[in-house]
Amino acid sequence: MATQLRWIILFCLMLSTSGCFHSNRDIHTISHATHHQKSSQKHTKSYSNKTYHTVRKGDSLYKIGQQFRVPYRTLAKRNHLHYPYTIYVGQKIYLSTPSQHTRKKLTQHKHVKKPHLTKKTHRKSLNNIHLRWPVQGTVSSPFGRRGSRMHDGIDIAVKDGTPVHAAADGIVVHSSARLSGYGKLIIIRHSDQLFTAYAHNQQLLVKVGDRIRAGQVIAKSGHSGHSTGSHLHFEIRIGTNPVNPLLYLPKR
Repeated sequence: MATQLRWIILFCLMLSTSGCFHSNRDIHTISHATHHQKSSQKHTKSYSNKTYHTVRKGDSLYKIGQQFRVPYRTLAKRNHLHYPYTIYVGQKIYLSTPSQHTRKKLTQHKHVKKPHLTKKTHRKSLNNIHLRWPVQGTVSSPFGRRGSRMHDGIDIAVKDGTPVHAAADGIVVHSSARLSGYGKLIIIRHSDQLFTAYAHNQQLLVKVGDRIRAGQVIAKSGHSGHSTGSHLHFEIRIGTNPVNPLLYLPKR
């Protein structure tokens, strides 16, 4: 199921690069990213032939990986970062594997105190798009490993027919029951890289191309597809990569 969803989002990303998807928010995001990339180059230095990037305000590991064409998981491994890959302003992110001598020189060169991490810190990686809960209910299954498989979102237990709300403004890029396992599924694109998915619905109330406002009712919950009991399966993806929704949704 997760692989099929990844392909749908990858297709949407390809449409974006070919000029088929545009909105005022997207144009602003792409323009900001281009400006950020140019200005960030000034903050990239070389130490003993080992290159690193100094984290700036608004950076995320995913964004740095895109800028330097290094998979963000590779950056995480090289810098000994663990999920959810939290980084802070002034931190050195190695783009290649540094030697012990280089690490020691960089540590002596400048020490940056880690700031107190808050919910706002996590939200910066979403380009200041503030998400809301799609339904009110108990999280019955969290994000993460489920046995030998990865659960790419969270399940929120609700009754059949519960209104499902859009987590933020965006455009519907998928609304059908054609994706095996997810049942009646809606995918909304909120920016160039940010998507939310709403699965196992009973009824879909929007169609592809619809512009959606935050809080708008887009579906009625149910248990379509491969589902045990009525609930909403909710995912947040940055590009094709799933992230833990609980890190970005308001604390309840």
